[in-house]
Amino acid sequence: MRGKYRFGDKLLNFKIEIKKKSFTNDHDKSSVDVLKDIDINIKSNEFVCIVGPSGCGKTTLMNIIGGLIEGENQKIIMDGKGLSIDENFGYVFQTSRLLPWLTVKENIELVCEDENITKDRIDSLLVSFRLKEFENYYPKSISGGMRRKVSLARALVRNPKILLMDEPFVSLDQPTAENLYEVLTNYWKKNPITVILITHNLKEAILLGERILFFSKRPATVVYDHVVKSKSDKLAIDDKGVEDEYMFLKKKFPSLLEGLI
Repeated sequence: MRGKYRFGDKLLNFKIEIKKKSFTNDHDKSSVDVLKDIDINIKSNEFVCIVGPSGCGKTTLMNIIGGLIEGENQKIIMDGKGLSIDENFGYVFQTSRLLPWLTVKENIELVCEDENITKDRIDSLLVSFRLKEFENYYPKSISGGMRRKVSLARALVRNPKILLMDEPFVSLDQPTAENLYEVLTNYWKKNPITVILITHNLKEAILLGERILFFSKRPATVVYDHVVKSKSDKLAIDDKGVEDEYMFLKKKFPSLLEGLI
């Protein structure tokens, strides 16, 4: 499934620095620190997963990277330059966020303001994601897994340099999730882009990622940077290589998923 790990053989592509991110409660004006001392380097076309305790700030980090909110003293750069959010990012959320009054194809076309995005590009994604025969269906008429496919196609249709995915497979049953793993990895192998995926499922991170960043409890910072060893071609959570690496990490760092090391 996974291509050769590329961390050591390419120049730095994407850098994320955030000194701190806090939120203030409007009711009592109390402040909560969510992120601190974030310093992450990601190589071109690398597939990186982020794992950490619930509520630690993973989604906050994703929203900062995607330009939805800002942190303090932040630096988000690619090849030494600032990023254009519209041109550089695709974003897949925990829910599909499709407009119910638009068809599958119309939901994808919705983000296509650029005339360079042709009908052929949309049709190609519909075919490769096995959605072509459902292009004129409304979201309520297709399955939850298919709605997630549509949201992924919508995120990719503008050829982003970086794909941000915030627990895109959460709440899906295993066969549906594994079908989506195949769709995502097939696209990534044919059209290499940088992927940053948040997941609460360590086995999923081992299966999909080349590298896993483990976050601490809030305020979150990176406590462990793990290069994935498993190279399974079987896109299944119960793959033996995935299970072995999972057990290795759990044994070496029993409290890792709690944000402690």
